[in-house]
Amino acid sequence: KPTMFVNHWDVCLSSESCAKVLNKRGISVHFLIDNDGTIFQMLDTQHKAWHAGIPRYEGGNEKGIGVEIANAYYTKYQGWYVKNGFGERPVQEHGWVHGRKLDPFLDFYPAQLDALKALWKACHIGIGIPLEYPTNKLGYIDTGVNKECERGEFRGVCNHYNFIKTKIDCAGLDLPTLLDEVKSTPMYELEP
Repeated sequence: KPTMFVNHWDVCLSSESCAKVLNKRGISVHFLIDNDGTIFQMLDTQHKAWHAGIPRYEGGNEKGIGVEIANAYYTKYQGWYVKNGFGERPVQEHGWVHGRKLDPFLDFYPAQLDALKALWKACHIGIGIPLEYPTNKLGYIDTGVNKECERGEFRGVCNHYNFIKTKIDCAGLDLPTLLDEVKSTPMYELEP
């Protein structure tokens, strides 16, 4: 039974290109969110996907529902998004992960965040995944490896970087604020 929802950015230009990469590499996720907020289901939530975890702990795969959110990450791709009719992506300038500040990078479109919130709410209602995020010893969002996530003991919404120090996705994603919005918004008002 899944107990956590794991957020990833795909470092691809679109969900279509992400699906090709996933297939080529033999890895999987349950959902993709494209640039316009369209959600694609790639795998039934009752099945295990190969998207998060490390060899000694398979918590992210065993217990996690995974999503890849389309985002090429590097600001050099901003022109591609404009040229292809998506408009400029927001740029994240305050991304911190594993104790270090990241250089500016492309952030998510509002439509993608709306879709993500709707997906979290649906997984909360349908599967029972709590609308909580991993915290550090001081009670703030954990922006590094979280032992509960790593071991598959966490219950709630987390980011890929919470599993392994070599991952940075989804740095800068404001889980406390977004999850508060999900908690206070009726399902029918969340639009994917």
